[in-house]
Amino acid sequence: MDPLSWLETHRGRYSVVRWLFPRLLAAIYLIAFISWGVQYDGLVGENGILPAKNLIENIHAFEEREHKTLFWQFPSIFHWHYSDAFAHGCLIACGVLCVLVMAGVAQGPLLALLWFGYLSFATTGDIFMGYQWDALLLEAGFLAVFVAPWRFWSCRDVTEPPRGSIFLLHWLLFRLMFLSGYVKIGGGDLPWENMTALLYHYETQPLPNGFSWFAHHWPRWFHVAGCRIMYVIELMVPFAIFLGRWGLLAAALGFVGLMAVIFVTGNYNFFNLLTAALSLTLLDDRWWPKRLRHWLRIDDNAPRPPFGHWTQWPSLAAVAPIMLFTVLAADSFLAGRIRGYQTKLPQSWHETLDVAIHRTRSFNAYGLFQDMTEERPEVIIEVSDDGALFLPLDFKYKPGDPKRRPPFIAPHQPRLDWQMWFAALYPGYDPQRDANPGSPMHWFGQFYLALLQNKQPVWDLLEAPPFPVEKITHIRARLYRYHFTPPEAQKVSGEWWERQLLGNFSGTVTLNTGRR
Repeated sequence: MDPLSWLETHRGRYSVVRWLFPRLLAAIYLIAFISWGVQYDGLVGENGILPAKNLIENIHAFEEREHKTLFWQFPSIFHWHYSDAFAHGCLIACGVLCVLVMAGVAQGPLLALLWFGYLSFATTGDIFMGYQWDALLLEAGFLAVFVAPWRFWSCRDVTEPPRGSIFLLHWLLFRLMFLSGYVKIGGGDLPWENMTALLYHYETQPLPNGFSWFAHHWPRWFHVAGCRIMYVIELMVPFAIFLGRWGLLAAALGFVGLMAVIFVTGNYNFFNLLTAALSLTLLDDRWWPKRLRHWLRIDDNAPRPPFGHWTQWPSLAAVAPIMLFTVLAADSFLAGRIRGYQTKLPQSWHETLDVAIHRTRSFNAYGLFQDMTEERPEVIIEVSDDGALFLPLDFKYKPGDPKRRPPFIAPHQPRLDWQMWFAALYPGYDPQRDANPGSPMHWFGQFYLALLQNKQPVWDLLEAPPFPVEKITHIRARLYRYHFTPPEAQKVSGEWWERQLLGNFSGTVTLNTGRR
C-alpha cells in the first residue's frame, strides 16, 4: 500500500460530527438568545441603561453628515430599522430558526442567518455584549455554516463534511485552549506563576455558585495540583489535536473534563457548553456508537473523493486566509498581554484586515482568566427616599446579603451582575470623570440615572427595592471586601459570606447630579 492510500485509510471521517454539531450549536444559540432576550429591555432597550437606539441614531447622523455608510463598521440588521418591538421580533425569529436547525431543516442557510442575528445584537449590545464567549459563539457559528448540510432536509443519510471545515473547527479549539493557558503563564500574574491561583479562584470569580463555597475550602495541595493539571490540559493537550485519532480522543476527553469542572464550580453561562460541543468535533465516526452510525445510515466503507474532500468548500485555498486572519488577531492580542512580546507581523497587514477581524467578531484570539484576583471587592448599592436613611439594593445573582447562598444560574448570563464584578475592580465612580462615553465606568452612571428616572425595565433586573421605586431620590455605592465564611462559622451563623466595609465607591447621587 502506498503512503497516500495508507493516509486515506487511517484518517477519520466526521459524518456524525456533521449531524451533531449544527444541532448542538443551534441549542447553544437558543440559550444565548433567550438569556439576552429576558434582560434586553433593561440593558439596551429604549428605557434601558445603554439604549441601542441611541447608537443607531448616532450612526445614521454620521452617515448623513459624511455621506458614507457605516454598515461594515457596525454590521447589524438594525442598521435599516430599529425599535424594541422589532428587536424582540428578531429574538423570537432567531429562536424559531434555532428549533428548525435542531430539527434538520435547511441547516446551512439558517445557521448563516443565526450568525448574522447574533452579530446584530453583539454590535448594538455595547459593553454588555463584549465578552469572549460572545466572540467564540460568533466564530463557531461562522465555521458551522461550512460544516452543516446545505439541503432542505437533513435528518439521516448524513454525508461527510468538507475536510477544510473540520480542520477549522479543530484550529479554533486549539487556539482557544492554548492561548488561554499561554496568557496565564506568560502574562506575569504571580498566582498563576506559583500555582496558587485556584486558592482564590472559586471565591473571587464573577458569579460563584453553590458548589464554589465547598471547592474553596478544599486543601491547598488539591488547588495546586488542580492548577498543574489545568496547565497540562491548556498548554500541552492542544497539540494532541495534530497527533492522530488517539491524540484527538485524548484532547476531547481533557477539554470536556476541564469544562465539566468549571461548569460545576462556577456560573459561566454557555461557555462551557460551547467549548464541550467544539471538543466533540474532535471525535471521528469510529469513536461514536455503532448503533448511532447505523441509525444515521453512515457507510464506513463508502469510497471517498481524492484528497479527503479538500476540494470542497472551504477548500485549502479558503482555509489559508481564514487561518491568516486568526493569526493576525492572536498577534495583536498577545502584544498587549505578554511580557516582552512584540508584534511579529507588519502593521499594514493589521490595518488592512481590521474590518474582517474585528467588525465581524469571527476571527478572534482568546485568553480567558489571564489575571487572578486575589481578593473580592464587591459594590453594594444603597438607595434612600430622604437622603438620610440608606438601605441596600440587592441584585438577583451577585453576592450581596451574606446569608444568601450563591445560586446556580448557568447557562444564563445576567450581564448586569457580571458588569458589577468588573466595576468593583475600578477605583470608584466619579460623575464628572465618568461622564465621558469613552470612560469604562460611563455605563455605571447611566445605570444610576435609569434607576433615579424610575425606568422599570432596569428595576426589573434587580430584586425588589426597600422603598417604593417612585419615592427613591438618592443613590450611592459602598465598597466591601467579601470572603467565603469558614465552615465552622457557617454552621453557626448560616452566612455564606463575611464582609468588611472598605469605604465609599461613589458619593450620593440624585437625579440632578445624575443628569449633569
